[in-house]
Amino acid sequence: MKAVADVAPVTHYFDELRAAAEGARSFRPELVIVELTSDMRALGVLADELSASSPESAIIAVFRPDQLPNQVAESTVMIQALRLGVEDFIRRPISSRDLEQLLARRLQRPQQTRTSTGRQVAFISNKGGVGKSTSAVNTAVALAEIHPERVLLVDGSLQIGVCATQLNLQPKTTIVDAWRERDRLDEFLLRELTTAHSSGLDLLAAPKAAIDAIDIDDAIVSRILMLARRSYDYVVVDTFPLFDRVIMAILDLSDLAYIVLENVVPTMQNIRGFFDLLDDVEFPAEKQRLLLNRFSKIGGNPDQAEVESYLDRDVDHVVPFDSKVIQAANTGTPFVMNAGRFSKSARAVRGIAEEITSLSNGHIDAAGSEELS
Repeated sequence: MKAVADVAPVTHYFDELRAAAEGARSFRPELVIVELTSDMRALGVLADELSASSPESAIIAVFRPDQLPNQVAESTVMIQALRLGVEDFIRRPISSRDLEQLLARRLQRPQQTRTSTGRQVAFISNKGGVGKSTSAVNTAVALAEIHPERVLLVDGSLQIGVCATQLNLQPKTTIVDAWRERDRLDEFLLRELTTAHSSGLDLLAAPKAAIDAIDIDDAIVSRILMLARRSYDYVVVDTFPLFDRVIMAILDLSDLAYIVLENVVPTMQNIRGFFDLLDDVEFPAEKQRLLLNRFSKIGGNPDQAEVESYLDRDVDHVVPFDSKVIQAANTGTPFVMNAGRFSKSARAVRGIAEEITSLSNGHIDAAGSEELS
């Protein structure tokens, strides 16, 4: 849409007002668009629930003039709706011009509320075993070294989360507890459900068993992440190597996504298909960062230029292979905590942390990746 070229709307549809109110509580949308009918009582109930659970959401009423109650002026209905909490209106049939003007009017406002929320990044891949979790953990630790007590690591790999193990933590609470307490979950309770690490970061751990994650869906994950961004300056999310609605919810809220791969041909083939999937779900290319992990030319693996040529995409960050990284993961001590000043791997991870920090400064520095030989 020309009028809102910098906006990429994410929509959620509900066919009942009660479900819509619960959905708004989870997703915290900027706009809630409802069909205006003669049932003003239901509209009032929805407005009251949104006021309590998602006060930042603006209610937009869609209506068809010829379907309004007989003998009632259109202005009368609109005034009544305004008194109930509706903030804007749009008539059917909806023209593209009217819709563009509505979105421009409602979404291109001063960014006062947005700047008060933290930044979120996700580490994703459609291939397991590429060091995605290790990258997420060490990046979070590197961020926490700069911003202690302002970083949350969310283990969103619900089936096989390993962040707690890599941090040598034994959490008493996990994301399952957030789901169980969903009716009273807020920023303060969320912090109580995290586990502190000596580096200065907090961890919201994955379920202890995969079966425990069966009820955790995209709605509760979105709600957790929205609350997390209100409580922390930086939210780092590790993910499971499977593309589903939970991953989509994570990406919808992410400022950047680091796509992790190794320079081996089978992984490169998988990632090339993964790019197509990200395009299909319209995840913006400018939010994508390609992280070439455990880079090594041993055994004739493709070099960086060959990887970029094969993927038809620049590599944004390169983390060289370092056996100490694997040893650190096995002992539960993130390698960036003890890495020497000349460690190329640690320097690369800290470069990622610096890029994430730049998000809070209102800009993203151009990602530079040094050709390794």
